[in-house]
Amino acid sequence: MSEDPAMSGDHLLSKPEKVQVVSRLLKQVPPGEFKEAFSDLRTLVNDDTLMCEEAASLCAVHNKDHFTPVQSEECEVLLTRHNELEENHFIDPQKKISFKYDHLRRMPSDFQAHPEEDEKGEVWRRALQEALNAYVCSHYPEGLCSVFIKDTAVRKIFVACIESHHHKPSAFWNGLWKSEWTFALAPASTSTQVTGTITVQAHYYEEGSMHLTLLKDVEETLPVSASESRTAQDFAMLVARLENDIQRGLMEEYRHMNGTYLKSFRRQLPITHTSLDWEKVVTVKTVEARSIQ
Repeated sequence: MSEDPAMSGDHLLSKPEKVQVVSRLLKQVPPGEFKEAFSDLRTLVNDDTLMCEEAASLCAVHNKDHFTPVQSEECEVLLTRHNELEENHFIDPQKKISFKYDHLRRMPSDFQAHPEEDEKGEVWRRALQEALNAYVCSHYPEGLCSVFIKDTAVRKIFVACIESHHHKPSAFWNGLWKSEWTFALAPASTSTQVTGTITVQAHYYEEGSMHLTLLKDVEETLPVSASESRTAQDFAMLVARLENDIQRGLMEEYRHMNGTYLKSFRRQLPITHTSLDWEKVVTVKTVEARSIQ
């Protein structure tokens, strides 16, 4: 009589279960490693139909979650949920165009004019963009920022996104710094609350796998004046102060770890100062076990 897989402990995953597992794993992929992780999972799952069905949507989530920059002659903007018009279509408010984005090939296309109808709101948005550009250029060698506007009946909501990454697969590490800032402007308001989320991710994977993830929520009061330029400068200074505080805190923690227990994470070499041949060790242990039996 053949043995029931469920009874023997060998559970064969159904297609929905495979989709759930693949989705959960790919949503945890570190920045810059989606392609490699997808390729490894494709080998493990051994179901190209399933993987191809899920690839585009999961890659789209990855790109928007990590504020993937799109830089071409026609546009220069971050991919986020804030500037998504419809599925795979985004807007670059600075260049006043919309475009289609192929998440798998990482290519924009089908550029169309997309003018801003709210002229007053656009004045504020552009002032914020210019002030934030100056800050990003001075602090992030390869950084990019985008400012978006959302209109409501009584106030304008602005969302500013910053992204800077360094992918170094040849040295077995990748890193990302991103932040998102939101505040509203109502007529005659003299101040507003700015809420921000700063995320730092780093992954080192040479002969091991070490992850760093920092997530910090902040809230500050921003003074609002009649001058768009003055308010924009104050906003950029607020962002700079808060992000610099996070950076200093990270460096202090790193120095503390490096002087205490960071080295304990490293695999210690034996007295011969050579790496152990684990394959040989496993073979010897197997032979010993058989001889005992």
